[in-house]
Amino acid sequence: MTVMVGRFLWRIGSGIWLGTIIFFSLVVAPAIFLELPMVDAGRLLVRIFPAYYGIGLWGGGLALIGSLLAAWYASSRKNWLLFVEALLAWVLVVYANRLLGIMNHLNSASSRFAHLHGESVMINTVIGILLIVGFILETWIIRD
Repeated sequence: MTVMVGRFLWRIGSGIWLGTIIFFSLVVAPAIFLELPMVDAGRLLVRIFPAYYGIGLWGGGLALIGSLLAAWYASSRKNWLLFVEALLAWVLVVYANRLLGIMNHLNSASSRFAHLHGESVMINTVIGILLIVGFILETWIIRD
């Protein structure tokens, strides 16, 4: 029973998190840049990012707790793969959130800002891939 609850929590947290990443990356950000001048689009995104990363922190935290429950109480050691995946993704979102704090104090035209922005885009891509891999693991590889 505890394993099922853990897996359910993992699915909810990861699903919300992955859905947010996909919706933001494919719908919200492109629409903002199409409709607003670059400077205004950047200002708007700076205001959206704390909520975006907040969803990642909460969804990732829920996924982490759920995967830990599933791993701890499951008969198969394969459940630990899900926990490791969730932990890595959550550490990355904490790091990306920290980068956002640094970027907020930089001039958006600076080379340091451009470097950190590229790093944050890469981190978000890796998190999305990790979450997709987690769903593949959870659906087809991890069986109890």
